[in-house]
Amino acid sequence: MTQSTVYSTQSSFPLPDVFSSALTELFRSVQPAIVQVRTDLRGGGTGIVWQNDGHIITNHHVVASNNAKVQVLLSDGRTLDAKVLHSNPQLDLAILKVPAHDLTALQVGKSAALRTGEWVFAIGHPWGQRWALTAGIVSSLSTVKLGNGQTAQYIKSDARLAPGNSGGPLLDADGHVVGVNAMIFGGDLSVSIPSDVVQSWIAGLPRGRAVLGVEIQQIELPAAVRQQLQPERSVGLLIVGTSARSASLQDLLVGDIILEVAGTPVSDAATLRKIVAQQQEGDALSAKLLRGGVVLDTSFVMQIVNDAE
Repeated sequence: MTQSTVYSTQSSFPLPDVFSSALTELFRSVQPAIVQVRTDLRGGGTGIVWQNDGHIITNHHVVASNNAKVQVLLSDGRTLDAKVLHSNPQLDLAILKVPAHDLTALQVGKSAALRTGEWVFAIGHPWGQRWALTAGIVSSLSTVKLGNGQTAQYIKSDARLAPGNSGGPLLDADGHVVGVNAMIFGGDLSVSIPSDVVQSWIAGLPRGRAVLGVEIQQIELPAAVRQQLQPERSVGLLIVGTSARSASLQDLLVGDIILEVAGTPVSDAATLRKIVAQQQEGDALSAKLLRGGVVLDTSFVMQIVNDAE
């Protein structure tokens, strides 16, 4: 009996029209989280919205010029001024901050899970062409030596990059960021900084500290006010000034006397600082104030300030 091989017309690889539709949907979903980065001293690059509160990742070399004005262009047409919060020339990474809290952030994937032959996609602004999409496969994951004796890993792929793609995302088939595109490594191979490296760098940065953005002074309370308070107390904290970072503290005014915060009486700066230090950005703290001789209840919103800002 002669055996014959039967070839199935079915394939585990998506049909062209299905693949095309999936890629179109991937692009549509991630485009709002990809920005164009521009400076007044050199050409532009690309950035990735890392957090919806305005933190954006790009390459160090895109914003390396000292005192350069940096702006980002969003897919919705908005142009926002950006500030460089942190930068690492050796890894070629930088973090920008823009004044927005309604951005769409990309989901970060695990670069360590990448395998040679996987599909990857790059979106950026090559030669000024905005939101251009290219595709390729992972060629290898390589380790290179840095100048300080340390090593760093890079993803090599044949996704086509050009000037203007720098700082943009390398995406896996699920639309997750697995790398930050950096440069061309000879021939047609593109180099991307693995997302795991980016996450590790961010985790090692100094954390911000919570602030109220006000200057205070201890003050004696009038006898009539003391009797209204339970427990009774003799001193409060007078607001004598506000800092430039206190724009969100619209419910605190110079001349107010802080009596309680988060249900805790505050009669000295150390107690207030301890309460504030336990908060996160955006937390609303209840407060009891003395304003114009009247005790009232209000709240204020916490700010996080990074000492590098």
